[in-house]
Amino acid sequence: MLDRFAHFLDRHARVLLTTHENPDGDGVGAAVALAAFLKAGGKQARIVVTPSLPENLRFLDPEGWIEAYSPAGAHADLAAWPDAWLLIDASEPHRLGVLYGAFEATKADRACLDHHLKDAPKGFDAEFTDPSASASAELVYDLVRPRSAGAFPPIMAQALYAGLVSDTGNFRHSNSTPKVHQAAADLLAQGVHPARTFNALYQTATPAKIRLFGRAMGGLQLREEGRFAYVTVTRADLDAVGATHEDLDDLVEEPRKLKGVEVAALFSETSDGRSKVSLRSRERVDVNAVCRLFGGGGHRLASGAKVGEPLASFISQVEAALHAQMERDFV
Repeated sequence: MLDRFAHFLDRHARVLLTTHENPDGDGVGAAVALAAFLKAGGKQARIVVTPSLPENLRFLDPEGWIEAYSPAGAHADLAAWPDAWLLIDASEPHRLGVLYGAFEATKADRACLDHHLKDAPKGFDAEFTDPSASASAELVYDLVRPRSAGAFPPIMAQALYAGLVSDTGNFRHSNSTPKVHQAAADLLAQGVHPARTFNALYQTATPAKIRLFGRAMGGLQLREEGRFAYVTVTRADLDAVGATHEDLDDLVEEPRKLKGVEVAALFSETSDGRSKVSLRSRERVDVNAVCRLFGGGGHRLASGAKVGEPLASFISQVEAALHAQMERDFV
């Protein structure tokens, strides 16, 4: 797959790199590292995100490569710029959010690079997926390592390491394979600082975020004899404490800390009025199977979905689907 991907990149001179809306450390890290690789090879590469680059990921962009999508401004003609458009860390075009319209309009070759479980990706001219990888950053590492002599540029090494850290939960989750540890060891040997990376990713909370976590955990719900725990955040909750959707990052991990909880969930209202769920499984329950029922996806132990219906009814539907899945997985 990576040989096919390398050939795809070789055939294009102007590559637009994007990731899913509300970008995370893996999507951004993989994009920055790949941009560094392409630029070093004499190609033009741009990174565009929506709605913006989160505060805790800005350390990954010391060169100012990342552009926040402005459809009525600097990016009015974005669809015409690239000869290749690559969606990183997602294999469903609609996950581009407001970038989707430009993606549909472009005449560029459209491709995805992803490690999530998904049916055959649709809407692309080429797809490069490998669900055995721990992160999209791991796929970029596997691409560039044999094609690089010696150490990576610092911006590339830092971006790759941050991507690996983000999608393995700082190497705590079940996708922390020997292979990804070997990649991390290589990057540390090249000078990446693990403590600085952790602090930048996870130790930048605002007072509003802490208040939001307290408000959400105050409404903690337990189901399935304590094996399923969830919290809910509405737009009114965000407004009450002055928080943003960016502040929801990692909230889903809080209920999973409870003894006996096998599955944790965060239900929230999106800025465009949809309902969203993020599910995390400790080990036994396949939450990807649940999210796929609602048009979502991800990994077996970490998945999500969005629907265009009221939050209360969506919660009820997810509860029912999760109950059925737990009955199957606990046989």
